[in-house]
Amino acid sequence: MSVLLVVGMHRSGTSALCAALRACGASFGDRLLDPLAGVNDEGFWEDAEVVECNERLLAAAGGSWYAPGDAVLGGDWPAAALADFRADAQRILGRGFGSPDSLWAIKDPRFCLTLPLWLQACEATGLQPRVCYISRAPREVAGSLLRRDGFPEAYGLRLDLAYRQAVMAALPVETLRVDYPALLASPLSVLARLSEALPLAVDEAALARAVRSDLRHQQVETGDSLLSRADIGAEELAGLAALIDQQYPLQSALQGILDGLVARGRELSAIGESHSRALETIAAKDADIGRLAAELEEALAVIAGKDRDIEGLATEHRQALATIDERDAQIRELDGRLAEIGAMHSHALEVIADKDAEIQRFYRLPVLGPLLRLGRWWRQRRLAGGEG
Repeated sequence: MSVLLVVGMHRSGTSALCAALRACGASFGDRLLDPLAGVNDEGFWEDAEVVECNERLLAAAGGSWYAPGDAVLGGDWPAAALADFRADAQRILGRGFGSPDSLWAIKDPRFCLTLPLWLQACEATGLQPRVCYISRAPREVAGSLLRRDGFPEAYGLRLDLAYRQAVMAALPVETLRVDYPALLASPLSVLARLSEALPLAVDEAALARAVRSDLRHQQVETGDSLLSRADIGAEELAGLAALIDQQYPLQSALQGILDGLVARGRELSAIGESHSRALETIAAKDADIGRLAAELEEALAVIAGKDRDIEGLATEHRQALATIDERDAQIRELDGRLAEIGAMHSHALEVIADKDAEIQRFYRLPVLGPLLRLGRWWRQRRLAGGEG
């Protein structure tokens, strides 16, 4: 099983190269650092454990990616840190970087400082290492470091030189080389060339989507100056160092660092003042919130009193409704009795009418009728005389 180590200085196009490799089938695993807007919008393509492993080793030797130091550049690693590194590197390589059917690829600009150790770890793990080195014009690298990290150009050029010197001494003979400008100009031709040595499936459409030239924020005109060339060989590094010293004296680099520190101090002071004003504003807002909270408590108390009043009225209302319901029941009962009495009265009137009709029939009988009427007249007369 082979593994490809993508090597190159920070801001030299390693991320663009990894995007192109991924588009052609390379696998970088699933533990990559997240993209960072304005820095690496498409992603860093760096395995988080690989980066952490390199960082620990650099720190143990008293260095860092932005200030390697003589011990790091000279490969003078503390024995205990070196043993820990080898154990961690072999564990990371052993767990792999995705599908074993794909070309495994690992990228970290710190490989420029630690490449010999990773090559040894690959061999100890039974992996066959391949190296692909990508380079960019020193002025473009320095300009990108200035834009991203605020490094003065003179310092960025010296940091780029230190990385070049370290990696050039460690690159295997069969190293594959890529120029960043060539990759952006024709990713198809660059990947076609790499596919002759690596198990890649070149996909023109995928490459067009993966390699974005619009993300190249620093670009200098190409020329004979080593500062403007990407394809700088190991034999030209001494000339590059002399050119940097000539055009960017060390004093200017130190002055640039001091100017940067002063500017950063002013920024921090301004931030501190803004922070103080913000705290004052927050305190005032907190006071307003406290006052509003007290007013809200009072309003809630008033509402609670109103609720109690409303509940009392509701109770009285319910009692009134119950009384009305009771009176309605009594009225309904009285109506029933009146209806019953009315029916009895109607029946009595009907009986009286029937009796009157029967009496009138007797009065109309021959012989008997006149006698009855005479008897009736006589009773009425006696009654009238008695009353008189």
